Amino acid sequence: MNAGPQPERFMRRLVVLAALLAGSSAAFAADATCRLDHAVVSYAGIGDEYAKAIARTVQAARTVALDQFDLDMPESILVHVECEANAAVRLYNDGQDRLFLTIRSERDLRKPGTTGIFHLYGLCHEVAHLAMYRSIRDHGWMTTAAAEGWAHFLGSRIVDGVHALEGKDLWPDAYDYLADGTRRLDGELAGKDRSPVTRGAGLWKELVRVVGDKGVAKTFEAWGRSAVDPTDPGPVLRKTLLATHADKRLADWWEKAEPVFVLKRPASGFTARTAEPKDLTGKPLELALDDGVPAGKRSLAGGGHAVRLKPNGPGWYLTGVKIYGTRYGQATAPDEKFHVWLCDGDFRTITEFEFPYSSFPRGTGGWVTLSVKPTNVPQEFILCVGFNPTATKGVFVHHDKGTSGGSLVGLPGEAGREFAEGDWLIRPIVDQLKTSDALKPLR
Repeated sequence: MNAGPQPERFMRRLVVLAALLAGSSAAFAADATCRLDHAVVSYAGIGDEYAKAIARTVQAARTVALDQFDLDMPESILVHVECEANAAVRLYNDGQDRLFLTIRSERDLRKPGTTGIFHLYGLCHEVAHLAMYRSIRDHGWMTTAAAEGWAHFLGSRIVDGVHALEGKDLWPDAYDYLADGTRRLDGELAGKDRSPVTRGAGLWKELVRVVGDKGVAKTFEAWGRSAVDPTDPGPVLRKTLLATHADKRLADWWEKAEPVFVLKRPASGFTARTAEPKDLTGKPLELALDDGVPAGKRSLAGGGHAVRLKPNGPGWYLTGVKIYGTRYGQATAPDEKFHVWLCDGDFRTITEFEFPYSSFPRGTGGWVTLSVKPTNVPQEFILCVGFNPTATKGVFVHHDKGTSGGSLVGLPGEAGREFAEGDWLIRPIVDQLKTSDALKPLR
């Protein structure tokens, strides 16, 4: 029996959706629905008693986040519960108003002392994520310690609040879930071997001690409106924080928090130059690691699909990107853009391109070609694609069976890790200048 929950189990952003979604939230086959004023649970494979307990937990968690902390909450939170015998137990959110829970059977919902799974804490944790992500839509600057530490801190506080509203017998298989709130967090913070997430939770606790329970909402709203520089987000975030609150202690807090919370994406030292299509040879070349045969697909959040390539010789210009992908979610593409980064061999950004989500058709896999302003590339470069997906919108990028070692998972500014299940079907298209020396500007 576990002594306590592993926060990372519930704190992950979406890592892989392909095994859980078949294209949209409609993929969850619900047998029944439990409706409360501010929570709706659609479920299959579990009894009404557990469905009602989940609904009561989420509704109470929403009330705590809204009334005690003044955080942005949806009118109703929708929870989809699905049983799948051979699936991993997973709980995650869409960043707006939905939670998704996959279990193997109703037995997985029994008390943690029996299963080692902390569903009540996990539901409160995911509501805490919604409270942050609804206000800070662009949170790509956050480290795991920041985003997950917040959900651990607030989720623990929410557990206390849910207990006060719903009492000790909320869960059908009753247990002392109050022990999974701030009592457990304080014990973790007092320990010597604290994880990055626990340290992050401690920093959020310090901030709330300064600005008060309702003060963080103002900070999140201000950060959500701020335009940060991804290469160094810290200065804007600090300025915004200090402008939102007058307490002088915040400057000292930020000095401690910035190294833990802020992810910098340093720019490459390689100089990007562009050319006009008419100045190229008109003989483009596709660079491919894959064999062209899709064998699987993945949607990644908190990460991107990347390929590392070495063109044959210098003087190449990126003119386009081919991706074998499938958009999932609503029939109408979301009114937002995804990103393609051209990076050097150290995964530092050379330049960035944006494309509308509508570039990919929904539900039908196939090659999509994205044209870019011709831009020179170094002799080794990384091409990364990031869709910032959720459970209800994103793009599955397909991969083949073999692996060259050149396909990665990560985002610019990170080390990136090898994708071992195959090679992404991502192909840069390159061409060369008509001039003999690509290092000399055309004009």
